[in-house]
Amino acid sequence: MIILLYGPDEYRRLQKKNEVIAEFKKKHTSVALSRFDLSKEEEFASFTEFVGSQSLFDPKKLAILDNVFLSEEKELQNILKKAAKNPNVTVLVSEKNKSSENLTFLGRELANIKTQPFPYLTGAKWEVFVSELAKENGAALQPAALKFLAEVYQNDTWGLVTEIQKIALLLKKNIELKDLEKLGLEVSPDFFGLLGGLKNQELDKRLVSLEKLFLLNAPMFKVFNMIAYQLPDKLGQMAKYDVLVKSGKLDYEEVLVDLVI
Repeated sequence: MIILLYGPDEYRRLQKKNEVIAEFKKKHTSVALSRFDLSKEEEFASFTEFVGSQSLFDPKKLAILDNVFLSEEKELQNILKKAAKNPNVTVLVSEKNKSSENLTFLGRELANIKTQPFPYLTGAKWEVFVSELAKENGAALQPAALKFLAEVYQNDTWGLVTEIQKIALLLKKNIELKDLEKLGLEVSPDFFGLLGGLKNQELDKRLVSLEKLFLLNAPMFKVFNMIAYQLPDKLGQMAKYDVLVKSGKLDYEEVLVDLVI
């Protein structure tokens, strides 16, 4: 069996990954568990041996793979296909992408391959996630505070988690927008100011704004989509950029640099 978790939301993927491992340990009394980084050549041999051998003392095996798509081993696809058919072996993969040129079978929903996507949440689903995360940390967000956090940390789940942990330190349960301001949460006004700077008529000022957005670790997906709506005369160009990004030919950073220049 192969379990493939994929998508850009690394935080939720990690939560699910840990959940799968915990459930596997709980279900099986005797387990052989090992992690392999397939970007390292020597670990491919270890992984091959792990899934290919069988022990009387460890009837069930769980192999946790990192950097699957960075592996240059031509035999990896065959090894994974054999492991998928082995009832005593489970391979857990968590990656941003669903498949690669050499591992196209991973993206297929087969009987022995289970997949679960983790895209960035949006709209009501994202706000529900933000609210529930706050409650898990002992805080309840009032509507204005909830919308503020949801907007600021759209497509930045790790940043949201860090901020929620700060909020949990406040000595009150119902969190209002003014409470967030006391924490020094100023990303939103700075972000929108810099976003507007990308439309400045002067090249050097556009470049400065973009550089500061990079330094803020602002989600480039968010920057691209928000600036696209502010440039109606360039929607055709932005649509072409979007196709190039989604086809893997460019990333959002490259697109924004090209747009600004």
